[in-house]
Amino acid sequence: MLQEKEFFEEIKALGLHLTEQQKRAVVHDQGPILLLAVPGAGKTTVLTVRLAYLILVKRVDPQTILCLTFSRAAAKEMRERFKHHFGDKIQGEVQFSTIHSFAYEVVRSAFYQRGVRFELIEEKLGVESKRGVLRRIYEKHNASTPNEEQLEELQNTLCYVKNTLRKPDEFKNIEIKNFSLIYQDYEEYKKASQPRLIDYDDMLSIAFQELTENPKRLNFYRQRFVTLLTDESQDTSLLQHKIIEIVVKPKSNLFVVGDDDQSIFGFRAAEPKYLLDFEQTYPGAKILRMEQNFRSTPQIADVACKFIRTNKQRFDKEMFTKNPPGDTVQFGYFKDLKEQSEFIIQKFRQENDLSQAAILYRNNLSAVYLAEQFTRAQLPFYMREAGKLNFFSHWAVNDVLNFLRFSFSDKSLSVLERIWSKLPCYIKKEQLAYLKQIPIDRSLFEILADLPEAASKRKSEYLELKKQFKELNTLPPAKAIRYIRSELGYDQAIKRICDALGFSVEYIEGLLEILISIARNERTIVDFANHLTDLEEQMKSSYKNKNSNAVTLSTIHSAKGLEWENVYLVDLVEGIIPEQETIRAEKDGIKDFLEEERRLFYVGMTRAKKRVTLCTMDYYHNKRVKASRFVREITLVMEGKPPQKILAKEAASLSSDLAAGLVIFHKTFGKGVITYEEGNMIKIRFQDGSQRSFMKDICEKQKLIWAD
Repeated sequence: MLQEKEFFEEIKALGLHLTEQQKRAVVHDQGPILLLAVPGAGKTTVLTVRLAYLILVKRVDPQTILCLTFSRAAAKEMRERFKHHFGDKIQGEVQFSTIHSFAYEVVRSAFYQRGVRFELIEEKLGVESKRGVLRRIYEKHNASTPNEEQLEELQNTLCYVKNTLRKPDEFKNIEIKNFSLIYQDYEEYKKASQPRLIDYDDMLSIAFQELTENPKRLNFYRQRFVTLLTDESQDTSLLQHKIIEIVVKPKSNLFVVGDDDQSIFGFRAAEPKYLLDFEQTYPGAKILRMEQNFRSTPQIADVACKFIRTNKQRFDKEMFTKNPPGDTVQFGYFKDLKEQSEFIIQKFRQENDLSQAAILYRNNLSAVYLAEQFTRAQLPFYMREAGKLNFFSHWAVNDVLNFLRFSFSDKSLSVLERIWSKLPCYIKKEQLAYLKQIPIDRSLFEILADLPEAASKRKSEYLELKKQFKELNTLPPAKAIRYIRSELGYDQAIKRICDALGFSVEYIEGLLEILISIARNERTIVDFANHLTDLEEQMKSSYKNKNSNAVTLSTIHSAKGLEWENVYLVDLVEGIIPEQETIRAEKDGIKDFLEEERRLFYVGMTRAKKRVTLCTMDYYHNKRVKASRFVREITLVMEGKPPQKILAKEAASLSSDLAAGLVIFHKTFGKGVITYEEGNMIKIRFQDGSQRSFMKDICEKQKLIWAD
C-alpha cells in the first residue's frame, strides 16, 4: 500500500505534473463530488490519476470501479491511458464503459433470465432497418414518403422524448405530423417482433426500468460497483443521469467530471441543469473547479472566459492559463463565401503543417462549399462528418439534376415522373398513366399538347415548356440552375413543398446557392455533372487524410474534445449561429436556446491552442446578413466592456467620417479607398486589387484604419 506522498512522487516520475486544483480532485475520499473542468484542463489525466489513487492508496478493489464516459472513443482512450501509466502496478480490471454499454449489459442480463430473445434494430439493414421501419410507419400515418431530413428529425425527436422520461403527448411543440401515433406504432412494432427489437434509447429506458422495479438486480450492481466515475457529464441526458443516480445511491461514491459551459447537445436531451442541480440530487456533495487551461494562449482563454459569462445558467468559473502569450483573437470580415474561402485558402498555401489547422462551422452545409474550394485549390482536407452528409442525395439537388437531364431528352417519361409536380403547369396523374401506355416517339410536351382534353391555354403551356427545356440545354451550368429556379418556377415549387412539409425555405435556398457556386466554374452541364460526382467522391474519401498533412473540416459539435494550433470559425452570421429558430425563440422570451448557441460558440473558440480567427460576411448565399451577435460580443469583451451592452449599440453612434470615396490606410492591408458604405459596413479596395468588407465600429475601436 502506497502512502499519499509516495504516490505523488511516482506520479511525478511518470511525467504527470498536477496542479493543486488537480491534486484536490484526485485525493477526494468518499461521497459525491462534481469536478468542473474548463476546456483544456487535463480532465482525462485527473480521472486516470484519481483511479490509480483509489486503488493504490485507498485500496479500492479495481473490479468494483465503474468509469463511464460519453463515447466509445473516449472510453477507449481513457482505458489505454490508464493501462499505459498504471497497467504494470495494478492487478484487476477497472471497467471503462459508455453509459449505453452499461445499460446494454443490464438489459441483456434481464432478458436472458426471462428467456427473451432480442436484437438491436440499428443492426438491421434495408426495409427492416430503423430508418426503413420509421419510413413505413410515417407513410402509413401521413400518406407521404419522408425524405432524409424528415427521417433525421423523427429519429432525433424519438431520442429526445425517451431521454427526457416523458410521453410524446406531453410535448406541444413537436412539428412532426402525427408524431404520437408514429411513436406508438414504432414501440408496438419493436415489442411484437420476434426476436424483440430494441434501439439505443430503449437500452437506457429498459435498463432504468429494470433497476427501478427489480431490487435484486439493482442490489447486484450496487454491490458490484461501489465507486463510479463519469466523464463529459454535461453531455448526459436526464435518463442517463437517473441510471447513474439509482446505482450509486445511497452511498453516493460518485466522481463527476463535466463543464456546464460545454453542454451543447440539447437535441439529445442533454442540458446543464443536471449539473447545476447536483447538490440537490446529492446532498452534502462537494464542488471543485479545475480552472487552469493548458491548451490555449492567454489571449484566447481570457476572451473566451469573459464571453461565456453572459450566460446565466452556469457555475461561475475563472478560466486562466500560464501558457506563453500569443496572437489576439483575429477577425475576418468578408463580402461573401467566395471572399472568405479565398482568404482561408491563401493562408493555408503559406502553411507547411496543415494537420494542425481546422475550419469549424455550425452545420454541414458549410462543409460542401469548403470542400469544393479546397478541391479546386488542390489542398488536402479531412472531413469528420463526410459519412453524414446528405447534400448529394438531397431531394432539391436531385430535382435540379433531373431538370437538367430532361433538357437533354424531353422524351424521358421516367425523368418527367420525378419532376412533373414541380413544373409551372398542370399535369394530371391520369395523363402520366396514359403516357405509360403508348410508345414515346416525340417530345412528351407535344403529346400532352395533342391530347383531346388539353385546353388551348394548357396546350400553349406545354409547348412553351418544350421551348424552355430546349433553351435550358444551351445554358452554362450556373445560369441553367438559375433558369430552373426562375423561368421554370422551381423556387415557387420549393415554397409550396416547404410550407406543406415544414422545411426551412432558407436552408433549401442556401443549398441551391452552393450548387450554383459549384456549377459556376464548369463550362457545360455534362462537365458540371461529372464534377459533382468527383466532388462527392473526394469528400467521401477524405477520411483517408485523417492522420496526414491535411486541414480538418468539422462541425463545432463534432470538434468537441479536440484541439488544433490554428482554428477558423466560419460563416458566423445571424441565422446560422445563433440559428434562426433560436432567434425566434429569444423574441418570444425563451433564452435557453440562445445560451446553448453561446456555449457552442465558446466550444469552437476553445479548440484553438495558438490562433483563432472569427469569420463573418456581408452576404450569405446572396442575401444581406448581419454578423453573428457573438462576434460583436467578442469585440466588446476585447475592449473590456460587458457583452450584454452590445445589442444596445446603434449604428447612429458611429462616426460618419468613413464614407465612400475616402482614401484610407489599413494597418494590415495598407493603402486603399472606401468604395461602398451603408450603415455599419464599409467596403475597401486596396492597392493590390483586393476588395474587403469591414465593420465601421470595429475599425474605429481597434484603430485598424485612418485617413491617408
